[in-house]
Parts: sequence; structure tokens; C-alpha cells
Amino acid sequence: MADHYVAFSIPFFLLFIALESAFFWQKNRTPLRLNDSLTNMSCGIVTLIFELFTKGGLFLIFAFVSNRFGLVEWDVGSAITWILFFFVYDFFYYWGHRLSHTVNFMWSGHLPHHQSEEYNFTVALRQGAFQDTLMFPVFIPMAIMGCPIEVFATVLLLNKFFQFWIHTRAIGRVPVIEGILNTPAAHRVHHAVNTRYIDKNYGGVIMLWDRLFGTWAEECEEEPCVFGVRKPYRSWNPIAAHVDWWARLWEDAVATERWADKLKLWFMPTGWRPADVARSNPWKPYDIARYEKYDPEASLWQKTVSVALFLATLPLISHLLLEQFSLPLWNKVGFAIVILACLYASAYFLNGSKPGTRTERLGEYSP
Repeated sequence: MADHYVAFSIPFFLLFIALESAFFWQKNRTPLRLNDSLTNMSCGIVTLIFELFTKGGLFLIFAFVSNRFGLVEWDVGSAITWILFFFVYDFFYYWGHRLSHTVNFMWSGHLPHHQSEEYNFTVALRQGAFQDTLMFPVFIPMAIMGCPIEVFATVLLLNKFFQFWIHTRAIGRVPVIEGILNTPAAHRVHHAVNTRYIDKNYGGVIMLWDRLFGTWAEECEEEPCVFGVRKPYRSWNPIAAHVDWWARLWEDAVATERWADKLKLWFMPTGWRPADVARSNPWKPYDIARYEKYDPEASLWQKTVSVALFLATLPLISHLLLEQFSLPLWNKVGFAIVILACLYASAYFLNGSKPGTRTERLGEYSP
């Protein structure tokens, strides 16, 4: 049922994206970057397709643990149950989100959300396909507490919807709630690659967790946020975006000679590499002052075809979400393949006449 709400929300997301784009065009004649924006939304569709085949299983596991091992039987009709688990969910989300930034294999799931070099409403839709699956174990204590599955599914959805509005540069500091609830200013810090902003502001709705556990930082006017990741993803391919970090880790795991490092690598902090690999194939340091956004030229007809292919996926993904429980498995798989093919082709045309090199596909930064 949650996917029905997502399907119904798609037109509203597109409306707010259009309004934000019009705002910046009227304000300073800054257009929405087509290639980045389409890739952001395409990544979101890839995630919806992946979760279509996985999220039901996660909910079944949660429901089983809650029903079989839950310590307390909560009244679903009580407001106390909903309010309590709204806060409990956000607490565990904070820790899951923080782990997703600090453990290599978990970063693989969350990384796609941070790959965009822009910061607007389309970035909110750029979710990692593996993110919820990798974070799921963090929420098992909620099931042991006896949280009803319908409450868990609802507060999860509310948390995600809340985070849509904070992905914008159109809103400055928000009086009263700044530093208490998540805001665009607080979340811009979270997406920034500036040294002073790295690994800050993990809260989903409530920022008091960051203040309590030492990860809070304010946005400073004297140092504007620079967005993206320190190992940039130099491609518009929305499918490869979800395996970019897996590919990096796998290459290092194959290259290192120590068997202990081949296993250790996946569980180490993000950026850790085996010593022999780091010596033989060092990553170039990220330099904000020298960095240029990935922006290959594409002709008008290539952009037109790319947009048309993307738009063709919207009624397909909406139908897939709305009819997922009535469609046979082979029908769902067929829809998914067609949608993914359209998104891949759309990204291909966005690259224009510049063929994607291996370096671009893996996101290597070459200043």
C-alpha cells in the first residue's frame, strides 16, 4: 500500500520541481541542469523498481519478528503508539544513516543519493536502490520492541516524504526549528563535501540526535556548500550509479595480495584501502578549487530524445506501482526491463557525442 502513495505523489514531486526551477529562473536566470536532474529522477525510478521486488520481503521479516518476539503488544489505535515509534524510528534512522556514511559496504547503498553535483528537489528523488536493504537490520530492535508493521511502514514513509522539502537552495535558514528539526540549511551541510561539513547532520526529521552525539554543524555563509562526493561519479548512467562503490571495492579486493584485506575492506571506514593497493594505485586528492562539474555537451535533438524516453517511463512506473499486487511476476519483470532500458537509453543520449570512458563510468576524478 505504501507504494500506492509513492505513485500518487509522483505528479506532486514533478510540480514542486517545476516550481523550484521557475523560482531560480526568475531570480537569477539559472536553469535547471537537464542532465543532472534527469539522472537524479532516473536513479529514483531504478530504486522504486528494485524495492518493488525486495521491500515486501523486508516488511514480512519485520512483521514476523514483531509478532513472534515482540516484547510489548502495542495498540495501533492509540496516538501514543504512533508518536512514540515516530521518534524511535528517527533515532534508529540516525544511526543507520550514520553507519551508511562510515562503513564501506553500507556506503555502497547510500552513495547514489550523494552523487549529484547539484542540490534541488530532484536530488531528493535520487535514492540508493540498496540503501533500505542494507539499513534494515538497524531497525530490527523496533520489531523486538513490538512495533506493529503498519506503524513501521507508515513512519518510514512519513520520514522519507518529510525529507523531500529539505533538498533545496531556495529556502534559507528557518526560524525557530533550525537545529531542532531537519531543514534545507541543515541538510545542505550534510550533502556538502567541504572539509568542515563532512560527516555532519545525519538526522532524518529530528536534529537533536546530531547535537546529542556530536555530529551537528551549521551552514556558514562564509563557506558555501559544494555538493557531490569526493570520488565523483562521472556518468549519467542511473543503473551503474548504484554499483559504482561496489565496483571500486571489488577492484581493490581483487588487487590486494593479503587475503585478510580482501575481506576486511568491506567493513572498514569509507575511503580505507589496503596499503599495497593505495601505494600502487593511489586516488587523486579532491580539490574543490580545481574541480569542474561533469557536463558533456549534447545537441538539442539528443536532449529531446532523452527527455522523451524519460517521460515514457513515468506512466509505466506508476502503473507498475499501482498494479503490483495484481500483475503476474513475469509482467512485473517485463515492465521493469522496459523501464530500465528507456532510462539507460535516456542517459546514453545525455552523454552527447562524448563516449563514456571507463574512468567516467567508475567516477574517477581526473582534474
